[in-house]
Amino acid sequence: MRKSMIERELAMELTVGAFMVIVFLGLGLFTIILSRDTWWSKKYGVEVVFSDVMGLRDGDNVVVRGMPVGKITSLRLAPDGVHVFASLDQPLECREGYRASVVTTSMLGGRHMEIEQGPATGLVVAAGMPLAGETPRDIMADAAEAVNALRKGLVEGNVVENIQETSKQIREISERLNAGEGTLGKLLSKDDQIYKDLSASVAAVKEISERLNAGEGTLGKLLSKDDQMYKDLSETVASLKRMAGEVEAGKGMFGRLLKDDSLYTELMKAIDELRGWIDDSRETSPVVNFSSIFFGAF
Repeated sequence: MRKSMIERELAMELTVGAFMVIVFLGLGLFTIILSRDTWWSKKYGVEVVFSDVMGLRDGDNVVVRGMPVGKITSLRLAPDGVHVFASLDQPLECREGYRASVVTTSMLGGRHMEIEQGPATGLVVAAGMPLAGETPRDIMADAAEAVNALRKGLVEGNVVENIQETSKQIREISERLNAGEGTLGKLLSKDDQIYKDLSASVAAVKEISERLNAGEGTLGKLLSKDDQMYKDLSETVASLKRMAGEVEAGKGMFGRLLKDDSLYTELMKAIDELRGWIDDSRETSPVVNFSSIFFGAF
């Protein structure tokens, strides 16, 4: 009986052991699948030298054209910089003009190494030759530097003081407006005299517009639908134009005076004769008056 109990215990332990082995194998298989590591495929190594890796670690991805193609296997500090060794799933051909950089994947500190192969027309870099990486930029450090520069500019540039002074001036203007000072203050004040004046002005303008529309007054008649005054003005202008044309053509007295010199000469001669006759009349007038008085006495 004791022997049978030992056999049952042994069978149970073997069963539990086999179950644990199966569980561990399943976990390993799922780990391989989830990590997407191809342990049995051929690997291709690449070495990149950086001056600063900004926290890049073993196991971080290597990305080419936005696609993960391998992982960082190790990092080694050397006098010329940090040597980053990566294992790739496929060979990588880099050409002159390539770029290797450390890229921040999240604000929490995740990073990966990104490689741009370079232009297709560039010369191919020899296989196995270490690539030169770019100096990475820390986004958080840049943000802190920008904030410090902004704060320095606000303090040293008297921006804060200017803002305070502007706020003070705005407050003073608001107080003056509330007190009814100035034109705008009067418009905003409780005293509606300006409003009444404006209303009266608007009413007067409205009345004038109505009178114009009704054809009252000279301007109203000019603007009225009845165009009699317009016709009269047009006829007057036409008459003046016709008279000017006749004068220009030498018709009529004014036209002949402007065009015919002989008429002007005769007119001037007649004026001279008339002036002479008047002068003669003035000279003989005393004799005539004396004769009339003398003979009138008899």
